[in-house]
Amino acid sequence: MSLKWQTKMLTILIKQSSIIYIYLIFSLNILNADQQLPVQEKENNKDNNSPVQTNCVDSDPKCSLWASQGECQTNAIWMMTNCRQSCQSCQGGDRAWQLRSELTKNYDNSTSTNATRIVSVESVRIQHMEIDENKEQARVFGRLVLSWNDSKVSWDREIWGLSWLNFYWVQVWTPQLLQINAPNPSPGQITGKVLAANYTGQVFMWTDFNFVAPFNFEYQDFPKDRQRICYQFDDKRYFAVKFIVSEEVRNRQHESIQDAHVSGWDIEQLDISVGHFLKITFVHLKDSKYTVQILGDWRQNPFDIQTTNCELCVELRRSSVYYFAEMVCPALVSSVLTLSSVLFQLALGQPAMLCFSILCQLMGLQLLNARLPSYTGTVPTIFKYTSFNLLISSFLLLSTIMFRRISQANTNIPLPRFIYTLSSLLDRCMPLPKGGKDLLEESSNNGNTPLGNYSEIALTLNNSLFCAAIFIYVWAFVFSFIL
Repeated sequence: MSLKWQTKMLTILIKQSSIIYIYLIFSLNILNADQQLPVQEKENNKDNNSPVQTNCVDSDPKCSLWASQGECQTNAIWMMTNCRQSCQSCQGGDRAWQLRSELTKNYDNSTSTNATRIVSVESVRIQHMEIDENKEQARVFGRLVLSWNDSKVSWDREIWGLSWLNFYWVQVWTPQLLQINAPNPSPGQITGKVLAANYTGQVFMWTDFNFVAPFNFEYQDFPKDRQRICYQFDDKRYFAVKFIVSEEVRNRQHESIQDAHVSGWDIEQLDISVGHFLKITFVHLKDSKYTVQILGDWRQNPFDIQTTNCELCVELRRSSVYYFAEMVCPALVSSVLTLSSVLFQLALGQPAMLCFSILCQLMGLQLLNARLPSYTGTVPTIFKYTSFNLLISSFLLLSTIMFRRISQANTNIPLPRFIYTLSSLLDRCMPLPKGGKDLLEESSNNGNTPLGNYSEIALTLNNSLFCAAIFIYVWAFVFSFIL
């Protein structure tokens, strides 16, 4: 029995060894086939122009030409899959393209629900501004980043292995932005939409905007004036979108304008805010039957129900580098010449200096006229001061001529005594070193041409008038350029 049992066990072991040997040979063949498969796939992909391929290549030699002509936007579906390198659509690989196809196949872009979507403004950056003061228009160029939630574009990150996905053509719901305060001949433009979404369904849109708005420039503080220009934009579908502004936008206002260029201006501040309905609030009209009639033909309704849903405001300050040298200095020098003419004390040099001061002011007005626009709704402060300076100088010139004529009058008719007493009192109160009586005695002692009997009164009145002019000039200069 023991011999038979041993023979039987040996037979079983031989059979098992044969099976193990066959299994090892089969496994080695499979490994060799797996090592050769990637090489074969690479060789096959060289001649394969399938739109879904691992290599980032163009399937047609004319792809670069088509991309330069804008075909990546107008014929996006074909171009993005067949001209990957030229259209820069290689990100994500085959897995991303399969996910795009899956989302596109199941996505429903209908708006039958009439639900108001909440769109958040995540970032604003100003790139350039063009100011045309003659046409009273201001154009701004920049980029907006918007985000909103769309559960229809969410996916399982564990299954697909992707956290972000770019959309190279508009295949999901996007806000249809429109500027609502643009002039009709040159409306604002919003171009260059780029979409991306993460696996949670949050969609981001990068878009370039070109807004233009009419603006009534205020020149009261010219050339140190500040202008606040606002651009209002909303969705084309009224009441379809509610905008909110992210806190990051408010916290990074300086970064939004640091690269902006505006010829002749400096951007001081950028502010984006969410507006409300005008004149009639939506709350009052929500349950009213009149709402349907208004929204059906809003041109015939007597109320304005358009929204200023989102408002982008830019505060500008004029870059007045040569402001003091070109405008303030000529006005200040002519004012000093006018007031210094009193030192000639009704001599021929006093009216001559006043005439020279008036001539300098007229030349300064020509420079000011070249800087100011042809028309303005407000009068600039520098223009007010220049006009004031010219008016006072002309008045002082006429007064000087009149006082000079009075001082040379030869008459023996005496004036009342209280006039001479008042003249002496004014001479003592005025800051000038010599009064009218002292000047009259000095002129007689030097043997000059004798003045008339009224010369003392004329000199006192001349000094009093110029003292009052000095006080008025100081007050006007401080309130015009300092306060």
